[in-house]
Amino acid sequence: MKKIIIGIHGIGNKPPAKVLNKWWKQSICEGLKKYNHTSQRFNFDMVYWADLLRETPLDPDVTNRDDPAFMAEKYLPESEPIIKPTGFRQKAIEYLENYYDKLIVKGILSLDNKMLTELFIHRHMKDLESYYTPKYIEINGEKQLVKDAIIERLLNKLWKHRNKKILLISHSMGSIISHDALLQNIPEVEIDILVSVGSPLGQRYVIDTYKKELKESSINKFIVPENVKSGWYNFADLEDQVAINHSLSDIYRKNSAGLAIHDKIVKNNYSYEGISNPHKSFGYLRTPEFAEIINSFLIKERKGFTGWLKALFAK
Repeated sequence: MKKIIIGIHGIGNKPPAKVLNKWWKQSICEGLKKYNHTSQRFNFDMVYWADLLRETPLDPDVTNRDDPAFMAEKYLPESEPIIKPTGFRQKAIEYLENYYDKLIVKGILSLDNKMLTELFIHRHMKDLESYYTPKYIEINGEKQLVKDAIIERLLNKLWKHRNKKILLISHSMGSIISHDALLQNIPEVEIDILVSVGSPLGQRYVIDTYKKELKESSINKFIVPENVKSGWYNFADLEDQVAINHSLSDIYRKNSAGLAIHDKIVKNNYSYEGISNPHKSFGYLRTPEFAEIINSFLIKERKGFTGWLKALFAK
């Protein structure tokens, strides 16, 4: 059976789809090559949805930082040495990190504190706000909920590759989209391996939203989707504030086949111009742990043929 690796990106504006597709594939290849895996040729497809919420993408060639199309972080094949800011800037960053910790870890950012939560989401996570609130956009002359339009992009891609063995990579908010889609919309398409990286599925706000949905519709989302067949691997860097609750296996129970989430702590080495970003997709995609999962997926079922071939030559 043919194999396909599919990626779905996370929150925020992105470069054009072709560029992002290329950068994700380069990141994956970089990890495979760096850790001496032989499987470095594969089919890759991107679920791109940033254009549903924005008229124009980011432009990697724009150098003016005041231009709305300016990209603050681009793909780099190897991380630069991290230069820690000092003095007042360092203290300011530490304060913001502590403040964010209190919002997420202490449970302030939850539906119990609706006004504070909605303000924070509105200012810093507008994509998530558009996804969870009844916001409409126009597609081909018809109005459609943002959430439905985004999920439809993923569903169309999965259906396109339904006759292949699929490894689905979901980064950041992409893991919320994937989880919603697999549980509710497309149970007939099998996902061999699901990999979430930098996932907010353990954040209090997402958990509270799922609890609210459970009361209203009796859909239990605290479970591994039934159509994930071989494994769900969740990768998180301990410094990634989006994935600060990295133990998803403590929250989402096994499916009926006994398949549980495998949580893996990794080191995301992405940095740009001396500033590290442990949430960046490119860094996750080239970690040794991620490369091992990709390589295992690509070589699976080849061993049987190789063994048969060796036995043939032995005779």
